[in-house]
Amino acid sequence: MAGRARASDVAARAGVSVATVSFVVNGKARGRVSEATQERVRAAVAELGYVANETARALATGRGHSIALLAHDMTNPFTAEVAAGVAAALAGRASLVLALSTGDQAPAFTDATASTVDGVLLNWPGGATVATGTPVVHLDDPDAPGPGVCFDVEAGARALARHLLDLGHRRVRYLDAARPWATFTRRRTALTEELTRAGADVQTERCGIDLQVARELTLARWDHWRRDGVTAVVGATDIQTLGVLSGLTQLGVAVPGEVSLGSFDDIAFAAVAGPALTTVRLPAHELGRRAAELLGELIDGGPARGQVVLPVGLVVRESTGAPSTLLG
Repeated sequence: MAGRARASDVAARAGVSVATVSFVVNGKARGRVSEATQERVRAAVAELGYVANETARALATGRGHSIALLAHDMTNPFTAEVAAGVAAALAGRASLVLALSTGDQAPAFTDATASTVDGVLLNWPGGATVATGTPVVHLDDPDAPGPGVCFDVEAGARALARHLLDLGHRRVRYLDAARPWATFTRRRTALTEELTRAGADVQTERCGIDLQVARELTLARWDHWRRDGVTAVVGATDIQTLGVLSGLTQLGVAVPGEVSLGSFDDIAFAAVAGPALTTVRLPAHELGRRAAELLGELIDGGPARGQVVLPVGLVVRESTGAPSTLLG
């Protein structure tokens, strides 16, 4: 026979189903398949030179030993770190399949695609279509309708707001993400409430999670921010805040001498920026690892838990300082 023999070839030669072939070659035929049928399958295996692979084992066990991660924008270091956490949790136990979305279009994980994996990690807080019956764990989506792992972003936002207030900031611009996801809504709401409760003025603008987009917005808006007396700008993500920093650097605006910058995520670049960013650390690697472990429990028949909430922390670095009006 030309080419490598498949389980379906063995099944056809022995006159049985592919599942029966899988039971026999994986040693799970006892009590399921008669001795006579087992002999026919073994004879067909020998004749065709069939070698059982992971696909055959998956047919016998119902497990393909792989999971899918549906993610957006893998060019974002935060998302890449989430994927690294997932991979670390799966090391030696299962393979990771990446399913990436394009643009703002929510991905769809159809029945045909879902049949190739044991479960799905959904790192798309805006919602996506996943085949019915597929174990799913949501990442970074506090409003998810099922098991998930998210961050205590409200606590981080309040800590950042209090830090700015303690420094003396009373006019703040918040650069929100353009995507209307719950994680961003909660960051903005908690930060704004904490600032306004203390009498500060905070206004919100939005842009995509993109360095260049945030940079161009800063170049276009800085004169307006300065006329409004803005002394601090907070980005919903480090990517946006780094774009703001790039724009301010081009304009010759001193950070934090003329304006302070705060952020969320604490990607690796935040610590090496000039100046290094003050940011709310959202442990991306831990998010991926815990989500993969939770999905493994679901796949193994464990109970469907609710949201696992990970603690966050404010990392104070050089990008925040007292407003220039309070200096000297």
